[in-house]
Parts: sequence; structure tokens; C-alpha cells
Amino acid sequence: MFTKKEPDPKKTETQQKNNQKYSKAQFAGSRQLNRIEKDILAAVLLEQQTYTLEEAQQHIQQFMNGEAQ
Repeated sequence: MFTKKEPDPKKTETQQKNNQKYSKAQFAGSRQLNRIEKDILAAVLLEQQTYTLEEAQQHIQQFMNGEAQ
């Protein structure tokens, strides 16, 4: 009849990558970001904190839109 739906391993792996947090230094060495994005993150991220890739992208967008503090 009905079977229990198993979680999609690709979906959970993607969710884990999205939830994974990185340090400021790790973003500086990232190959996913261009030089300008790395420079922006170097200026706006705090050394002691970790951020998800989504949070880092939000900081970049805020900076580009002139909303950075």
C-alpha cells in the first residue's frame, strides 16, 4: 500500500551545506567568491563569528546597496 517516504539524500546534503557556518578566514580563501566579494566580507564580517553562505551573501548585498553599517 503506502510506504514511508525516505528523505532525499541530495536534499538533506544541500540543506547541510546551506546551514554550515564558515569563519571570516574561510570566506577569504573561498573559490566560490570573487575578489570584490571577498574584500567586502573582509570589511564587514566579524573575526570571532561564523556565518552561513546565505548570511555572507546578504552582507554583500547590503554593502552593495549602501546599507552596511
